[in-house]
Amino acid sequence: MQLFEEDDGNPAMDERTRRKRRTATDAARPPITLADLRIFDKQQHLVPLQLNRAQRHLLDHLTGRDLVLKARQLGISTAVQAWLFMTALNQTARIGTLAHDKDTTQKLRDMAQTFYDELAEDKQPRRSANTATRTQYADTKSIVYFGTAGNPRGGRGGTYSHVHGSEVAFWKDARRVLAGLLQGVPQDGSIILESTPNGAQGWFYEQVMSALEGNSVWSVHFFPWWWDEGYRVMSDEWKVMSGEWIQQLSDDERQLVEKHGLDAAQIAWRRQKQLELGELFAQEYPEDPYSAFLKGGDRYFRLSAEMFSAPAALYRMGHRYVAGLDFGQSHDYTVCSVLDVTTREQVDLLRLRQRSWADMRRAIVDLCLKWGISTLVAESNSMGGANIEALNAELGVAGCPTAIVPFQTTHSSKSSIIAELRLSLEEGGLKLLPDPAQRHELEVFTSRQTATGAWQLTAPDGEHDDCVMALALAWHAAGSGSLVIFSA
Repeated sequence: MQLFEEDDGNPAMDERTRRKRRTATDAARPPITLADLRIFDKQQHLVPLQLNRAQRHLLDHLTGRDLVLKARQLGISTAVQAWLFMTALNQTARIGTLAHDKDTTQKLRDMAQTFYDELAEDKQPRRSANTATRTQYADTKSIVYFGTAGNPRGGRGGTYSHVHGSEVAFWKDARRVLAGLLQGVPQDGSIILESTPNGAQGWFYEQVMSALEGNSVWSVHFFPWWWDEGYRVMSDEWKVMSGEWIQQLSDDERQLVEKHGLDAAQIAWRRQKQLELGELFAQEYPEDPYSAFLKGGDRYFRLSAEMFSAPAALYRMGHRYVAGLDFGQSHDYTVCSVLDVTTREQVDLLRLRQRSWADMRRAIVDLCLKWGISTLVAESNSMGGANIEALNAELGVAGCPTAIVPFQTTHSSKSSIIAELRLSLEEGGLKLLPDPAQRHELEVFTSRQTATGAWQLTAPDGEHDDCVMALALAWHAAGSGSLVIFSA
């Protein structure tokens, strides 16, 4: 059925008539959905787009300010570009996509072109412009830009409703580029910045860490390697069907199996990749958002997965429990770390921030009652002294016999207890809970020589060491027989 006469170029046909015809044609065009899109898969076969687990989860949980930390080749960029393509076709939008290099920019541009080219002819929307860097859709008035983040002034001067930043951790000057770009996105706009890890530095790393601490406008979406069902390999070494492979697991492998339900084929793939990549495995195929960012060579602690294998535990009669307490309230955390001296295992970790001193002390009293803590070594610097005095009184009211040992932190005393902690981890068999924040603090904790020649033990700028200090104080408490006990 022919709805309209052909436009034969008759000069009598005015622009209003042409506009009416285009509007009627657009109204008759079938709606476009994600199911209409086609992509090139990893084997470069043109196939219908079918969202995988990670892609579906991200698109279902976007907040408008989203940081995506991912393993390699999970298809996150593809999902974001497909979503933006559909956005441009269904509403008026001004969309900007920036990648870290020209090759990736071109790849994303080609992907959008493939989405368009592979649409059924009756579903293809009209484009009023289509260049290497810009596409404009005539009906929705949407404009889509593609660029490379190599120019620190890239993105300035424009207002965008949607922004996609790809591999942001690898941008040369992400801080300056994003300072200009993000100011042009309204509050109800959408910003998606995704990347694989690239070391413990830079804008992307800092923002992810702040968001994980709950101190950011950004939401973090973390996708470890096992979200890709293709990351598996069968091993003839294991008798998988009989279940004997479970007996051959290391401590960190067993934790992954128990916590995330990994199977033998996934563990075999992991071992193979670890042999190929060595230390880089944690960066290319991350397993938690903290250890994903490889740390520099001045790390103080030499850590292994086995160190973080303390099991969830219950109170046991006859065991001796001690704790270390590091006070903090606004920027820093108040952390209380509990050790079972009998088994040399960490059994609890309390981490609080932005609560009143009274609330935090109540939580500490509850922790002491829960574990029957015999000795609590607490830092007495700054507000520590007043809080120790108040905490001692509150323990007495609660009928808790915990003895508090004040600890004055100086350069010398801190160096001493941190050295004791390192020895207990590396040679003493102390096992810790697999808490991501604690592990991250231990991983980034540094030893640096100052201009005077003295060695400084501390967290890098912008990082925390509250868990490290609480743990060191707890281990100090384990040998507290000769310490002076606080008395009110």
